[in-house]
Amino acid sequence: MRSLFAVIGIVFVPLLLVAQAVQPEYSKVEAFAGYTYLRNSGHGFNGWEGQFTYNFNRYLGATADVSGHYRTAAGFSPLSGFSLSANQRLYNYLFGPTVTARFGKHSVFGHALFGAAHSTAGAGVSLPIFGSFSTSVNSATAFAMALGGGVDIGLTHMFAIRPAQVDYLYTHFNTLDALTTGLSSNTSNHQNGFRYSAGIVLRF
Repeated sequence: MRSLFAVIGIVFVPLLLVAQAVQPEYSKVEAFAGYTYLRNSGHGFNGWEGQFTYNFNRYLGATADVSGHYRTAAGFSPLSGFSLSANQRLYNYLFGPTVTARFGKHSVFGHALFGAAHSTAGAGVSLPIFGSFSTSVNSATAFAMALGGGVDIGLTHMFAIRPAQVDYLYTHFNTLDALTTGLSSNTSNHQNGFRYSAGIVLRF
């Protein structure tokens, strides 16, 4: 009997150690920061995005996502140094689960994020000597949802590049809020957007 246990120990203990050794590690915390482009109701926005993901295990985590998108809706410059502009800003505050498949230092992920969107329409003026001034004209907040995912290419254990994250971004502004904040020119009570993001990921 002792010989049997010895044989089992000699065979299976090294296999377990090898299996643990080849099992790729995962980081408990991942932080992303980068550029984002949003296409919403025919309008193009440029901006930034930040994410913080806490991984409960190798496959499942929770992500907090914050982004800001900006566009100039109209501009008028009758004289040199003097200009008037109408601008629009959209901020998203989202949270939800993330599922990740890991391949060594690289990973592919998908997420479902839910929260709020804040849309603001503003006006700006630029004057010689005095500089630029801007003010908010109208703003509104509504439900928002992002469904999508992306790819992270690991360069080191702590550093990765995210070449592409693509999301379907849904916002639920009513017609009046969407029109008065410049987010949409149609009469629908919801807006469909597509968001592309890229940047760097730090892993801890």
